[in-house]
Amino acid sequence: MFAALKNKLSGGVNKYSGRKDFLEAVCAASALVAAADGDVSDAEVDQTVKAVSSNASLSAAFKTSEIERTADAMLKRAQGGRVGRSGLYKELEDISSDHEMSETVLYSALDVADNGGISAEEKQVLAKIAQTLGLNLANYDV
Repeated sequence: MFAALKNKLSGGVNKYSGRKDFLEAVCAASALVAAADGDVSDAEVDQTVKAVSSNASLSAAFKTSEIERTADAMLKRAQGGRVGRSGLYKELEDISSDHEMSETVLYSALDVADNGGISAEEKQVLAKIAQTLGLNLANYDV
């Protein structure tokens, strides 16, 4: 019984291991939400790293330093105007064909948005993230 559980849990890790595109997509969506109001606060930076690191599969597949580096790079891109943000949506498109990954990306973005309540600007960004991922935001208790 424990062997079956271990195989099931490690299967998620193996699925994500080496999938830098997945890590980038999670960080990109989180960064887009953090920058939705035009400013990225220290609390939003912390929440972005926390949202990514709290995902058991991602934290098992990637070292904390790699998660932090990727999150930092995506947050900088989010503050880079339209060009930076449009590039972040492309990161989402890279994994959009995988429903499980897409949902994880959206849930991470929702966790960042929930920090302090979801503003109108964040809800707009969340809707665009969901659309890019082929998901319906209304199905995710927003």
